[in-house]
Amino acid sequence: MDRDEEIITQYLKCAYYLAKRELPKEEFPHIINLLSELGCQTLSDGNSYTCPKSVSEFQSVCAKVVLINVIEKVLNAGVFSLMLDESTDRGNRKRLLVYIQYLHERKLQTSLLSNIEILTAKADAETITNHVLTELRMKGLSVAGLVGIGTDGANVMTGKKSGVVVRLREHSPTLIGTHCAAHRCALAASQASKSIPELKKYSDTVSNIFFYFSGSALRSNKLREIQMLLNLPMLKFAQLHSVRWLSLQKSVEILYRTYPALLVALEHEGTVNPAARGIYAEVSQYSFIAITHMLMDILPFLGKLSRIFQTKDLDLSKVTPIVKSTCDALLDFKEAEGMYVDKLDEFIIKDGDSVLYRRPDTESRKSAVQGAIEVNMDGFSGFEKEHEECNFEEEDNGVQIRYYQQQQNVLRSIMPKYLDTIVANLENRFQENGFIEKIQVLQPIHITAAHKKGELAKYGSEEIAVMANHFAIHGINPEETPMEYKQYKRLVVGSYQTSSLSDMCFHLGSEYEDIMPNIVRLIHCCTVIPVSSATCERGFSTQNRIKSRLRTNLNNISLNDLMRISEDGPSMAHFDFPEALKVWKEEKKRKIFAL
Repeated sequence: MDRDEEIITQYLKCAYYLAKRELPKEEFPHIINLLSELGCQTLSDGNSYTCPKSVSEFQSVCAKVVLINVIEKVLNAGVFSLMLDESTDRGNRKRLLVYIQYLHERKLQTSLLSNIEILTAKADAETITNHVLTELRMKGLSVAGLVGIGTDGANVMTGKKSGVVVRLREHSPTLIGTHCAAHRCALAASQASKSIPELKKYSDTVSNIFFYFSGSALRSNKLREIQMLLNLPMLKFAQLHSVRWLSLQKSVEILYRTYPALLVALEHEGTVNPAARGIYAEVSQYSFIAITHMLMDILPFLGKLSRIFQTKDLDLSKVTPIVKSTCDALLDFKEAEGMYVDKLDEFIIKDGDSVLYRRPDTESRKSAVQGAIEVNMDGFSGFEKEHEECNFEEEDNGVQIRYYQQQQNVLRSIMPKYLDTIVANLENRFQENGFIEKIQVLQPIHITAAHKKGELAKYGSEEIAVMANHFAIHGINPEETPMEYKQYKRLVVGSYQTSSLSDMCFHLGSEYEDIMPNIVRLIHCCTVIPVSSATCERGFSTQNRIKSRLRTNLNNISLNDLMRISEDGPSMAHFDFPEALKVWKEEKKRKIFAL
């Protein structure tokens, strides 16, 4: 008996390993054979438990143990939020991903609740709402504990009359809906580009470059050969994606690093290919080169902002400060040129009647690109910066620039407009109204600012009363909260001026729950409100890795189990395999343990 249990435990570990590594279960018999060859005990052929159904059962009980652990944490937290997003899997089936966000041991955590397959002809707000309510009920969670929901801002989710948020609020009156910050950032950047004709034309040219080379292996090989001959990095041009946030940054960086090779390749191809000749006519213009340098200065700020918004432990208190600092840094470029725009003047060489674009070979190195970006970001204050003179000992021969005289003022024309449009879009999309704006009175950065202005005593009194009444059903006493808030403000000013809202959840440990219990609960409610739905995007990536084009028949139950283990399952060293063995034995009568 003990021997058989030990062997089944080893089988559970093998099945768990496959799921954690996102490997197909067809590999399971081969792993068992390997164990046997290594001298480990395995079961006889009569009860080998190596068929696909047995492997699915092993992985199912492991996923169940993971889910039970998550549900226990959510129930202990008391309140939670959801993040929703729709997509289509590799089998062309409609999917709704639901993630749950909660506090565990005073730290923000996010876990997969369910990957729902939508079988109806349309995925309207009513269908999505019913699926969410059903999942909460099946998982033993009360919808009354739902305080926040994060979406991508689609009308079906955020419609004012009958969107998913409005429908769920009928079941949970304290529900707060948020629009994903990463989506808002991407929309602000893309709309700014589309509003300026020169940038719209630039984006079209970058797309044409990608499709020209990606559509032919021969052209790609020629490009790589030229890159090698010019001692440039052998990089493929990146595609612009409307669904991938700020994909333009990667495309522009690759274009900048391989620009000399691009010119040589297009010039050579242009003798026989009209398409190459047309692209060469665009990329050899001064405006294209100048806009590339400008975007190399600006896009890293937007990329960094987007990456911050995609982190898992982000809370609402960090959004406004990082958006404001990004806007200020972008506007600084109107007063002092960035590293790449500054370099552009050095790379322009007048040679008689011709104007050449000549730069050192070192500009194509990744270290040089990252170094210039760091100089832009570190302590950029709007004053001109000094940097080392470029070393032209290793240089290319330069390329002749077309239309320099006509386009030499292009950056003076479009750069201020582009910067102003981006900043205006960011400020407009991140202008918090309603309840979200009131949460700011709990954030240490705003409390500290009020203290410096001498307004601490009256600061936030009205807002805290509104929030206490809003979340009263979650154990918050509206009458006691204002007095506790006064203590909280003094505590922040004295010890936690630079902390975030999630940091305050950690700092307000058990010793403060007796002193200011209502404030602690209120902060918990506000902290779990999601800032971004980027977790759902990562979930779809996990889904597509597991349900690949070779595994399109994977059923929904198995897909959920495999995703849960992959994303939420602990390492093998910390997983509770004895509990999994217990669940496996209790599910049905096993032949191996029959008397």
